[in-house]
Amino acid sequence: MSDLETITQNESNPNLFRKISNFGSKFIDYKMGLIGAGAMGSIVFGINYYDTQELFGSSTAALKQGGYTFLFGGSIMSGCKYLATKIKKEAIALAAAIIIPSAVSIGLTYGVHNTNGTPKPIESTIPTVVLVIPSTAIFGYKKRKQYYNLNELLKKSD
Repeated sequence: MSDLETITQNESNPNLFRKISNFGSKFIDYKMGLIGAGAMGSIVFGINYYDTQELFGSSTAALKQGGYTFLFGGSIMSGCKYLATKIKKEAIALAAAIIIPSAVSIGLTYGVHNTNGTPKPIESTIPTVVLVIPSTAIFGYKKRKQYYNLNELLKKSD
């Protein structure tokens, strides 16, 4: 019984890590950030290592891309969701949810790789260019559909 009491106390009074995580989840889609970090970090490592055979520079590029994708990619996808669900007209909402996050993502990715340590900054940005547009399109469409389907269900239950 004390285990149940401990669990309920922890949920009603979350620790500092849980508070930070809950706050951050308002601005970062952690799941998409982690998926993107693993995929993009691996791709960027491969691009740089294949061309240069340099482990340190390739690892630096991959770590920068992975860290960037987790934080900023997760934020960008959260922004994509916001645009897709908060703009009333579907065509405008989906266009904004694709164009704005994609442009920001491509610009920031190139900026990160244009700093010291990435042997091939343009080549390291190409995967973002190729993947971000379909990713935001699919993610934005799915989130809009979920949001409006849920709202319709809630209206029917009232």
